[in-house]
Amino acid sequence: MADAKQVDVKLPRVSKGKRSRFFDDPATDQMMTFLLELMAEVSALRERQDTVERLLEEKGSIARADIEAYQPSAAVEAERSAWNNGFIRRVMRFHDPD
Repeated sequence: MADAKQVDVKLPRVSKGKRSRFFDDPATDQMMTFLLELMAEVSALRERQDTVERLLEEKGSIARADIEAYQPSAAVEAERSAWNNGFIRRVMRFHDPD
């Protein structure tokens, strides 16, 4: 088998087209973007923490390779999906203005 050459992909730093606007105030759009990105990061960290906890419970001690190789079962995926749905509902719930 031939060695695969690594190809560096360079993406443009500036996106084409206008930025989507959902609110009258651009600062509100920026804040919502920030909130959604932060929620995605929290969700990813929660999933990794869940992986670590499950592996420790199963094996007692683990290596980084164990975490990277972990393949969740359908039941674990369903649990994680339920947690994510609840997380989104908790964070994005309607807030009455003061």
